[in-house]
This record gives sequence, C-alpha cells and structure tokens, in this order.
Amino acid sequence: EDEEEEEEEDGCQMLTWKEVNKIMGRPTISSSSSSSSRGSSDNDNRNLYKWGEYDPSCAGVNPLALTNGLADAAERWGVRIYEHARVAKLEKQQQTPTSPQRQQCAGEPPLGKYAIVIDDGRTVRCDQVVLCTGAEQLSDDVSRRLKHSTVPVYTWMAATEPLGERCPLKDGVVDRVLSSSGSNGSANTNDDNDVIGRPAPMCGDDHISLNYWRRNDDINEGRGKGRILFGSLADTYPFPEWMVSLRLRSALAEVYPQLSQHTDDVRFDNVWGGKLAFALNAMPLVGRDSDYDDDHHAGNGVDGGGVWYATGFAGHGIVPTALAGSLLADAMLGNEHGERRLRLFQTYFPPASWNGYPFSRLGTGTVLLVYNAWDWMDKKGVPMPPLPKLW
Repeated sequence: EDEEEEEEEDGCQMLTWKEVNKIMGRPTISSSSSSSSRGSSDNDNRNLYKWGEYDPSCAGVNPLALTNGLADAAERWGVRIYEHARVAKLEKQQQTPTSPQRQQCAGEPPLGKYAIVIDDGRTVRCDQVVLCTGAEQLSDDVSRRLKHSTVPVYTWMAATEPLGERCPLKDGVVDRVLSSSGSNGSANTNDDNDVIGRPAPMCGDDHISLNYWRRNDDINEGRGKGRILFGSLADTYPFPEWMVSLRLRSALAEVYPQLSQHTDDVRFDNVWGGKLAFALNAMPLVGRDSDYDDDHHAGNGVDGGGVWYATGFAGHGIVPTALAGSLLADAMLGNEHGERRLRLFQTYFPPASWNGYPFSRLGTGTVLLVYNAWDWMDKKGVPMPPLPKLW
C-alpha cells in the first residue's frame, strides 16, 4: 500500500515487460515463438528488460545549449570567461585580502588572496576560487586534496542516420500503450491535448554500463526524422573510434534486434565521447579546500576568501551542478543556511585521500568488467547472486 501511495505521489508508473517493449519499440515475442535460430535469438532478447518504470515528469535538455545560455547570461552580468586557459598552479598570497570598497578608498588596486597561474605564465588574482575541473586530473600545485579523489570513466554516444519510419521510438506511443493496458493514471488521452501529443520517450536501463537513448528529429532538415541518439559503454581508458563504433553498434542491436537485420544500413553519422569524474562513493564532491585556509580562519564570508571545489558528478551533471553552484554561492556570501548544507556534503561525502592511484584506473576497470560480465550472464538467463550496488 505504501508503495502504491508513493507511486501515485511522484507520478511514476510500473510497467510490465510487454509494456516496456511496446513503448520502446522493441519486438514482443511470445514464449512459443518460432523455432528458427533467428526467432530463438529474438526470443532470448525479449528477456533483456523484465520490467520498467515510466516517469511523466522527466524532461530533456540540450546540455550544449544550456551551457552556452548560462555563459551568455553570466557575460551579460559582467563575467569574463577565458577559454583554453590551462591552470598550472594555484598559490596563496601573503597579504590579507582587502574588500573592494576599502581598496577603492585607499587607492589600491584589487589584488586578491590567491594567484591562479596559467600555463603561459599569466596570472589571475582573486579572493574566491572554485575548482570544477571534472575528470581532468589536478596537479599537486593546484590541489593535493582533489588530485586523486576521482577516477575518469569514458562514455560514448552515437547519432544514427535518420531512420524515418524505421525508427522504433514513436510519438504518442506512451499514451496508446498505457491507455490500452488501463494504467494511464490521471492522463486523459481524449480531452487533454497536452497529453495526447506526448513525444517519443527518452529511455535508459540499469546495466552497470547503462544504455541511454532517445529519438531526435532535426527540425532544420526535412530528411532528419527518426534519428536515434544512443549512448553506452564505461571504460577507464580511451579506445579508438572504430572500436567504440563497433561496440555501440552491438549494444544498439541488442536493444533493437529488428535493426540488426539492417546493421550495414544503419549508419552512424557521428560518434563522440568524453570523461566522467567518479568519486569512490559515486557521489558529487562539493566543499571547501581547507588546505588553502589561514590558520586563524573562522568563517567563510565575502571578505574571508577561500578555495572551493565541485566535481565528481559521475555523468549526472545537469541538476547536481546547479545545486552545487547554489551551495557554494551561499557559502561564499556567508549565508548560514548554505554553509550548513555545504557542511553536510563535506561531512558525509568528503574527497577520498587515496583512490588506489596509480592503479585506480586498472582497479576500476576490473570492477566494471566483473559487473558487465554479471549483466551479460543475467541477460543469458544464468542465475547469478546479486552484487553490491556501485551507485
């Protein structure tokens, strides 16, 4: 009963494997399907997803457009952004920081408590520093605390050619499936135009190297209908693009076996990837680097200055990074509520002092390999004992 109440409150709906396959556009094959080798393979693939959950409150966002929009808004407020400026060293200056008002009265130029030295020798002086470098490893000259606190994990995406009617993800399919099964909840597919026009769903699974994908219709191209943006894989070392493309194609064919009949025809128009920063507990690292604090440091405040960090978002950067920015801004301004929330992060999710370096990548890769093997055997129907959840 409690689970039903919770499901009603957040709007999520549990789905059977048949509903999952129909919504995702996967073939639904009965257990008494044909005895041909192809049919047998598809029948086994039917068990790839045993149940699912539909969340109508989710929304998609273009991360690049969001980033550019935030940068444009910041620049309109006077922020100066220096791209491709690699930091070589972070130094704490000897003098006590002075507020801009006092410096102006005294006729002194604003210097700042910290000096950020760029690799070309130029220097930026400031009182507040935020280290948010993602999976890029920092040197001892920047932050000993964060140097080995995360492990880089590479993930990849591919954009298929426009598939047109062959695209498995269809607009309106969610409403048709849920209404036909009688589990449409509060959705009114007859009177509510907003619900009737629900677009094709964004999908993802819970494999350790999870697959995630959605339909993308390029409104600027008349022929750009039905493209699939498909992401997968988790590696601690980079691989050549041809190998990544081959593995992504294999993962796509596993999810959509009907497309594997046209493997040579389904072309990848683009393949790209990047590094994600994973902490040992797979939780974001947000806080203050006390290595740069004065011995007499007694508070944050505007005039106190400080070095802060926000990293280790493990691929979930859209929402947590906005939260981290709010927390750090409140703490810099001396907001008591913000400082209290920041202390919770620092207390329960501190940066690890050692993550196994120099064997951290190898160790993490081995763990991922074991979990991927577990997933593979489970998909083949081999009964496996559950492994501890990594995240």
